Amino acid sequence: MIKNLYVVGYPSRVGGADTELDHQIHCWQALGVEVHLVPTGPLDANSLAMRMDRRGCVVHPPCDWNACRGQHVISYCNGEFLSSLEQIKRVARTTTFVNCMCWLFEKEKQAHARGWIDYFLYQTDHARLRVQDELLRINSAFRWQHVRPYFHAAEFPFFSGRDTARFRFGRVSREDCDKFHRSQLWVYETMVAPVLKEGHVLGMNDEIRKKCGKEPNWITCHRAGAVPVKDVYRRIECVIQMSDTYENLPRVGFEAMASGCLLIVDNRGGWKELVQHKQTGFLCDDEREFVYFASRAAFEPEERRQMTLAARRWLDEHWGLESAKREWTSFFEVLAKH
Repeated sequence: MIKNLYVVGYPSRVGGADTELDHQIHCWQALGVEVHLVPTGPLDANSLAMRMDRRGCVVHPPCDWNACRGQHVISYCNGEFLSSLEQIKRVARTTTFVNCMCWLFEKEKQAHARGWIDYFLYQTDHARLRVQDELLRINSAFRWQHVRPYFHAAEFPFFSGRDTARFRFGRVSREDCDKFHRSQLWVYETMVAPVLKEGHVLGMNDEIRKKCGKEPNWITCHRAGAVPVKDVYRRIECVIQMSDTYENLPRVGFEAMASGCLLIVDNRGGWKELVQHKQTGFLCDDEREFVYFASRAAFEPEERRQMTLAARRWLDEHWGLESAKREWTSFFEVLAKH
């Protein structure tokens, strides 16, 4: 078991990788690991707001690679880490890269070709399998580990007793066109409900509107970060989220389950890791299944309630602290032997 872990990067209130890092720090500290943070640049307001020093982390100056001498270094989807790996590798005991995507960065390929990454860490097997063959072709010395991550559900309280005068639904993502299926608005307009519908979309911009169309007046759209994400979850009963992307492990899914929002999502990738079909949410193969299951959720409030309760239990059992501590302990034992 290791005593110290050096992180290249810094948690933030926004961004999937930075949020993921934030949650894992809770787990590492629960294991008694001292966490050191080496930012790759000046901290913005969203990073400063995390107050990691108050949470017991040791914060080093940006790009202070000498601080990593003889230490185990890890980084989450950080491009500057990849750019600086040659320097970091000279001083670090081990280097671990966590790619939260389902594809490879060019700098990741280059670093692997040079043997600068000791361990590739994956949150899901399906993400690893999508890139494994290419990594093996680049360099057969491909060492990987699987760690099911921790989700800090305490930051997302379970909301019950929402106003049901309207059927309120939504979606949350980055402002990325690929995150939106072009039929997303068609689904919202075609699905039916016993009361008026009301939509709330976080992560919309004009480029996405060009792809999907202009939203009707009963759907409120915001730029990413314009409103607190917890306010969206507090208001809506379902997350109805279609995408053109193949998701690794969507943090939105964790947040929705913790908050008591029913997930109606794509039947592929990381959504299949999070949702048990017809038990904790609905997995959809096409646009018409989205319409059917969204309409079913609107007309069956008791089924919806039972599924959200089951989803919260599933989250606590499979993505909670005790499970994550076992996963991380196994990986840290590997590092300690290196």
